[in-house]
Amino acid sequence: MRRLSGRAALVTGGAHGIGRAIAERFLLDGASVVIADIDAAAVDETAAGLAALGPVRAVAADVAKREDVRNAVRRCVEDFGALDVLAANAGTADAISLMDIEDNAWQRMLDVNLTGAFISVQEAVRAMIPRGSGAIVFTASTNSFFVEANTAHYNATKFGLVGLMKSAALDLAPHGIRVNAVSPGVVNTRLARHLIEHPVEGPDYLRHVPLGRYGEPSEIANAVAFLASDEAAYITGENLVVDGGTSIGMPKEATDDPLPGALR
Repeated sequence: MRRLSGRAALVTGGAHGIGRAIAERFLLDGASVVIADIDAAAVDETAAGLAALGPVRAVAADVAKREDVRNAVRRCVEDFGALDVLAANAGTADAISLMDIEDNAWQRMLDVNLTGAFISVQEAVRAMIPRGSGAIVFTASTNSFFVEANTAHYNATKFGLVGLMKSAALDLAPHGIRVNAVSPGVVNTRLARHLIEHPVEGPDYLRHVPLGRYGEPSEIANAVAFLASDEAAYITGENLVVDGGTSIGMPKEATDDPLPGALR
């Protein structure tokens, strides 16, 4: 089912992991896609690898820099005639205890995860408002409502991202633009590999996942594609949790041990 046929989409942070999977899903669903990423070599390689699936362009961009984002939006409009969908996926993460977070680490986390999303929305809707339609999907995290130790700066940005999503949904609804978020649990990407491959913490974490496995990037991409499509035409301001059931409660066989730290 090519449910995004005829649409033009921008995916930020699209060179790796969940972002790459979103770009691939959009192409399979019939969209033309601009992939933006700070890693210039990787984004070119990703676009080349997906080119057989449909029209795709690569743009090197740091979402914390407004001109970079503006250039990515401009490229989408110039090459594909419009911008119908924004997947604001770019993000960064690390694990540092609260008292060890330096000012520059705090600021960079905010710049990418929160300010970058804000800039991406502002620049994208400039192209959407004249058309009276559009769909925006943020990649949030279960850390937007379930905090973990040693990730105060990351947690703060994800809480803020959901607040930004809800505010944008309210402000942009009169323009026919829907805004939602997807909150992944632990997904098999580079950011979570330290947990997934850990001989003790990896299996221990799975005891708290009712479905008994880690998520795959394609499963997050499927949720994003749904929210971007007309199938979700009456959905806005929602945070769709995709975590294998982790956040709804622990399985009966789980102990009372806290979940080991993991970045989503």
